[in-house]
Amino acid sequence: MKGQQETAGRADQGETGPIGPPFPVIRLMSIGMLTILLVVIIALASDQVTLLLHRKHQQPITDNLAVEINTFFVQHYTHSVKDLAGSTEIVDVCTRRNSIDNPSLRRVLNAVQGALDVALVYVMNTEGTVIGSSEEQSLTGKQYPFRPYFLRALTGEPSLFPAVGVTTNRKGFYFSAPVYAPDAEKPVGVVVIKTRSESIDTFFSALRGKLDALLLSPDGVIFASTRADWNFRTVWPLSAARLEELKASRQFSDYALQPLSFSLQGTRVHHNGIRAIVDLKPLQIEGWQIATLESVPFPWVEAVVFCCVAIFLGILSGVVALHTYRERQLAGQLLAGKEASERSDAAHLTSVRELETIFSASLVGIVLVRDGRIANANRRMSEMFGYSRKEILDEDIRQFFTGRRAFRRFVRRHLHLLLDSDVEQVEYPLKKKDGTLLPCTLSGKAINSSNLAEGTVWVVEDISRRKAAEKELEQAKEAAEAASIAKGEFLANMSHEIRTPMNGIVGLTNLLLSENLPEDQRERLELIQRLTVRLMIIINDILDFSKLEAGRFELEQQPFSLRRTLQEIIRPLEPTAAKKDLQLRLAVDPAVPDGLMGDQIKLMQVLTNLLDNSLKFTRQGQITVHVNFQDGDQAEGRTLLFEVADTGIGILPAYHAKVFESFSQADSSHSRRFGGTGLGLSISKGLVALMGGKIWFDSEPDRGTRFYFTLPFVAPGDDLSWPADRQSQRDRDKSPVLPGCGKRILVAEDEYINNILMRTLLKQAGYHVTVVNNGREAVDAWRGGVFDCILMDIQMPEMDGYEAVARIRDAEKKGEHIPVIAMTAHAMSGDRLKCLAAGMDDYISKPIDGATVLQLLQRYVSVCPEVDTEAGPAGSS
Repeated sequence: MKGQQETAGRADQGETGPIGPPFPVIRLMSIGMLTILLVVIIALASDQVTLLLHRKHQQPITDNLAVEINTFFVQHYTHSVKDLAGSTEIVDVCTRRNSIDNPSLRRVLNAVQGALDVALVYVMNTEGTVIGSSEEQSLTGKQYPFRPYFLRALTGEPSLFPAVGVTTNRKGFYFSAPVYAPDAEKPVGVVVIKTRSESIDTFFSALRGKLDALLLSPDGVIFASTRADWNFRTVWPLSAARLEELKASRQFSDYALQPLSFSLQGTRVHHNGIRAIVDLKPLQIEGWQIATLESVPFPWVEAVVFCCVAIFLGILSGVVALHTYRERQLAGQLLAGKEASERSDAAHLTSVRELETIFSASLVGIVLVRDGRIANANRRMSEMFGYSRKEILDEDIRQFFTGRRAFRRFVRRHLHLLLDSDVEQVEYPLKKKDGTLLPCTLSGKAINSSNLAEGTVWVVEDISRRKAAEKELEQAKEAAEAASIAKGEFLANMSHEIRTPMNGIVGLTNLLLSENLPEDQRERLELIQRLTVRLMIIINDILDFSKLEAGRFELEQQPFSLRRTLQEIIRPLEPTAAKKDLQLRLAVDPAVPDGLMGDQIKLMQVLTNLLDNSLKFTRQGQITVHVNFQDGDQAEGRTLLFEVADTGIGILPAYHAKVFESFSQADSSHSRRFGGTGLGLSISKGLVALMGGKIWFDSEPDRGTRFYFTLPFVAPGDDLSWPADRQSQRDRDKSPVLPGCGKRILVAEDEYINNILMRTLLKQAGYHVTVVNNGREAVDAWRGGVFDCILMDIQMPEMDGYEAVARIRDAEKKGEHIPVIAMTAHAMSGDRLKCLAAGMDDYISKPIDGATVLQLLQRYVSVCPEVDTEAGPAGSS
């Protein structure tokens, strides 16, 4: 196939190379793009050359203007004011040797004014007061201590300050120089020459008609220019603060200093639709500079002429390219036929070889059927069915079917589908050469769906290995289910066999403790009682863990009160916390509803395990239970977040991965110091997962541990009845046991010790007791006597408790009903429901607590009225 693609690719390339359109199109597009690019370059180059020529013309003018102003204006008046400052008349008036504005001083000042053709010449004392002035406009007595030219001259340096006069309101250049007395180090006055505005404007008026010239202050204010309307405007924007400073200085009088419509911050400007280039030259005045603007129109004539030449050359190149293309096209057509034929033959040969290779190397059988006979088949088809390829070619396709009926059934079910679509993955057994059947999947496709006579292609895949694997998987599944059932039966038997002797131990211990015993014997019996409770906790943990592994835990969705449940969990643990001087706290978010729907028992078991764990590993501080909503959970079916935090010894990071493992603790030394089987957290994790939540923790050594788990709960409707909380139920169970007053109780129990225990317990309570050893005897005893209640064991020889109660219910007359209480060591999930469904009225698991049995009997058997407990119950002797 790869060779076919390469050959086809070469064929396509050959066909489109000599005679196809891409070459001239690309060539012409390239010529056109180059022509356009050349036109753009010519236009830009013409403009740049024009700008360069104008700049060469502009720069000498700018330089000459700057030289003229520096030489014939700035330097001339600077030297003049310096010479004037040494005049005797000026020194005398500044040193007060002569009076202010005396005639000799005025003659000197007027002579200088006339000789220099300036606006004013005046002398100022060190306070800034004019003490002598030329007569054209006398300023004597005026004070200008704020003027920069005065302040600068007082420092001992000549100064030049272009400004608008405060008194005359006419612009001019203020040239100032310090006046020194003989042998004085500091100036005793300042002499000032103010030029006429025409003195500076003359330099710019000479350039009118050639170009625009401007005299710019450091802030870009135009002081003089070839255009009068530009004077006292700015050539670039000024900040508001700087503009206010300039106006406050009164350097430019009250002019608004509005900006021009263009800015000289670049080398080119546009104003009034005219493009101009900018040339700047600094003056010998600090920060001041000359700017010239020369208009530069676009060189349209030159650009058009050169662009026309470029376009002509581009058209000529296109004509040449088309002519060359036609010549190559004619030459290519002569070779195209021969080359196309050769490539077609090579491609066909390559395609045939590739298809034959694929056909023969395929891992599935492929067969072409035409008119019911095999027109072609690959090697895999022959191998699958034990034939050689020659043996099946041109043979009837029916040889692969078990018989004619099987072939007709296949044709009837599937062949008509080829008229509309393909047949895919049809499982059908086919016959091999030796007669054995081979499970296969068949997929078919018609060469022409409108005419099946042209043939159909069938793909046949051997699925015998897959079938064998499916069979093995099914067998493994059945074995796993059988193992699960056996495990469940084993757990039930283990529960029964362990709880039965434990029932005797607990019961006999309680009976002995009810008697008057010496103190040392009572202490030993109480020790036995505590050990049995501890042993039962371990047994329950192991059975719960086994039930979790076997998947035999079932959830009971019942409404319950969250806050009462939490109090019921914490109340029994408070004595242990108080003994260790620990604070046990409960905090429930007020937004969490009290009424919930869920499995209350398993929630209590998880929290009890976590609190027991915290009590075990916390020496001081506190243990807190927090309940609130999980972040962002505000749906109607909400998820609650439970947190149990302690200030205990914490868990080292190296042991975090082992916390929820079965039969393990974070540190093996803890099992010796604190006890425990290591199943509590593992069971808690399983129960939380069973209820649809998740559990995790974080811990720091010596700072404590926080366990978190989430559970989804639904708030039940208001019409549901609420069960009494378990603490209230236990409080009722602790009420005094009333005497039996001779009520007749039938006990069905096969264990000898349990027989003795129940007989003694019930007789002490004032009941008449009849004990039988199996279910058959229980049924016979019920039929032959009158009893008020039956305590029925479940697992007994000859007849178990289920069958016995079923026979009793069947034999009861209409309106009769004797209470039957199941009394069994079976404690697996669902045993209680199974007992109630069998017809029993109540259920109690072993080991049996005597007080619990007596309280349960009081529910179903009417007893004597309550008597004085000091006198003892009737019939208890």
